This record gives sequence, structure tokens and C-alpha cells, in this order.
Amino acid sequence: MEQLSQYLEIMTFIITIFGVPSAIFAYIKEQNKQRLEREYGTFDALDEKYIEIQQLCIEHPELDVFDSPYESPRELTETQKKQEEAILLIRIAIFERAYLMYNRVTFGSQTDQWQGWELEIKEWFLRNNFRQVWAVHGKYFDTSFFRHFEKVFHATK
Repeated sequence: MEQLSQYLEIMTFIITIFGVPSAIFAYIKEQNKQRLEREYGTFDALDEKYIEIQQLCIEHPELDVFDSPYESPRELTETQKKQEEAILLIRIAIFERAYLMYNRVTFGSQTDQWQGWELEIKEWFLRNNFRQVWAVHGKYFDTSFFRHFEKVFHATK
């Protein structure tokens, strides 16, 4: 009986030695998997919103809301001005979502993706209609996003 007790004690020791590191490895692997899924979810959600804004642009070709601006913007009716303002506000909301999702993360792939968003934001601030909408509505967005956008707004004057 004593020999069985010793074998069980040795087996318990072996299980502990190999089991704890295995459990830690499995935990770390699962955490990395969840992080990658969150990163993909971030990218996917923003991609869907970007496609939606592009569809709005296609539905309203008379408005100056496409990624590439008109050479000489057209005169708009009051209704068209409101539609343009609404679409530009949606674009700003997408920028805000990107800022909140990417800018607070330090992973390499996400910071690289944020740089693309930052470039696009700067390009949009070169457009008068976008600047006007931001000047009126900017204060209603997240405060950290507002501060960041204000820096870009003033840097692109």
C-alpha cells in the first residue's frame, strides 16, 4: 500500500509539473485567439460602415461627398445641402469610430491601419464642405476624438 501511495504522489507531482504550464499555455493561446478575433471584428465593422458611406455617395452623385472632390462643386438646393451635411456627419462618425477603436490600441497592425485613416482625415479637412460641417457639429463628438480632430482641423488650414 505504501508503494501505491508513493506512485500516486509521484504521478501527482508529474501532473502538476506538466499540467500547470500546459494550462498557462492554453490560456495564453486562447487570449491571443480572442484578441485576433476582436481585431478582425474591428476591421470588419469599420469596413461595413465604409461600404455603407460609399453606397450613400453612389445614391447621391450630385453631392460633393465622394472620396475625390469635384473640381468645381455644384450649387445645391437646400435639401441637397442637408443631405450633404448628413452624409458628411456619417463620415465623421465613422472617423470617430475608427479613432476610438484603433487609436487606443498599440498592436502593430492596428497602428498601421490607423495611419491610413489619419491620412484620409487630413485629405477630408482640405475640403470646405467637410470643414464647415466639422466646425458646426464637432463639439458633439467624443471629447478625445474632438481634441484630435481639432488639431488636424487647425493644421490643415
